[in-house]
Amino acid sequence: MSIHIKNLNKKNKFLRILKVLIVLFFIFICIIIVAVVNLKPEKLVVQNINPTKIKNGTYLGNADNGLVKATVSVKVNNGVIKDIHILKHDTLLGKPAEKIVNNIIKQQSLEVDAITSATYSSDTIRKAIENALQKGE
Repeated sequence: MSIHIKNLNKKNKFLRILKVLIVLFFIFICIIIVAVVNLKPEKLVVQNINPTKIKNGTYLGNADNGLVKATVSVKVNNGVIKDIHILKHDTLLGKPAEKIVNNIIKQQSLEVDAITSATYSSDTIRKAIENALQKGE
């Protein structure tokens, strides 16, 4: 009988510890969820820059909205944006936004639509390109 009681005590102790760990886990998850929900990226305002007014060269630019960071290099030749390389793009789910550079080169303008489901990354990349182009004015 005493062995049975010892086993019950061990089992009860294990269950109590398990319950405490489960509660702590859920508290941790709730804290993470609240932190993520409260993250608000900065709204970046992108000004269009006329590439015909930019001197020939390759310019670096970066931008950060609080959640997404981007560093780009922009090559301009004879007033035409020839190439844009994304050197760094720290993002969560905004990887598809990187194809926005093709639209910018094609239209020779920063006034292009954001990539669907990657608006914050699209705006951050556009702002980094604007910052790069400003160096060549």
